[in-house]
Amino acid sequence: MRLPFALLASVAAFLSLSPASGHEGHGDHAAAPTPSSLGWLVGDWCGSQGKDGLQESWRLHGDTLLGMAGTVREGKLRSFEFTRIEMGKEGLQFVAQPGGSAPTIFRLTSQAAQRVDFANPAHDFPQSVSYWRDGDKLRAEIAGPGKNGEMRIPFEYVACPRG
Repeated sequence: MRLPFALLASVAAFLSLSPASGHEGHGDHAAAPTPSSLGWLVGDWCGSQGKDGLQESWRLHGDTLLGMAGTVREGKLRSFEFTRIEMGKEGLQFVAQPGGSAPTIFRLTSQAAQRVDFANPAHDFPQSVSYWRDGDKLRAEIAGPGKNGEMRIPFEYVACPRG
C-alpha cells in the first residue's frame, strides 16, 4: 500500500510544479510567485490626484511585503490604508485594510516581470488591484463596478524625494 501512496504523492508534487498551475504570465520555467519576487515594488512612492498628495511605501519583511499608504490634503491626513502581499492558502494574495478596517483578500490573477494583478469578485469596490512599473514610475489601478459600468481609478507614483 505504501508504493501507490508514495507514487500519488510524487505525482501531486510534480503537478504542483508544472506551468499549468494557474498562474498566468509565467514562463515555462518561472518560479511560483512570492512576495520577494515583487522587489520592484519596494520603496517610498509619491504622487497626487487633484489637491490630494499620495504616498505609498512598501517594505519586504521576511516572507511578506508590508505596505502603508496615506492621502494628505492641506497638510491633513484624509485617509490611510495598511496593505500586505503574502502567501495564503491559495497562493500569493494582496490584503487591504483601508482605515484600519477588517482585512479584505484579493487573490493573484496574473504576474509578469514587473506587473502583478489581484482580484476579489465578491468585494463591492474595488474588485481588482494592479501594480506595475513603467520605467522609474510605479503605476497602480483599482477597478470595479460603478454607477455607469466599470469604474477604474489609476494612480501614478515616482520615488519620493529624500530628505
